[in-house]
Amino acid sequence: MADLYPLLPIVAGLVVLVFLLRHVRFSVFLARNGARAEGVIVGYRETSTSSRMVVRFLTEDGRQIFATHDSTGWTASRNGDPVVVLYDPGRPDQARIVDAPWLSSWVRVMFGLLAVALIAVGMLFAAVTWG
Repeated sequence: MADLYPLLPIVAGLVVLVFLLRHVRFSVFLARNGARAEGVIVGYRETSTSSRMVVRFLTEDGRQIFATHDSTGWTASRNGDPVVVLYDPGRPDQARIVDAPWLSSWVRVMFGLLAVALIAVGMLFAAVTWG
């Protein structure tokens, strides 16, 4: 059983990497195919395990949309904060905040570095344990 311990950080790093790549893939899709709109934070949708920002914006055809944002930056945002969103014109509720005073692009870099570090530590443990 102790021989399997090096797999823990490797698997954890791969899980982080998969979630990061899903996020980046959707961001690239929105950058290529999405529409841009000015929006505002109008509240939060809370569950027993999370809290997500609700953003209100108008689509190009004038429809008012309330989209739940999947970012964890909600702690820095305030009700009424102006934001810029990219949204899928076919599914406007699939929106992502791309510009806000509190938004940082370093979060993706940090998660990427965390994933690489976990995988590297796991590989080092594997080399010591199995080598």
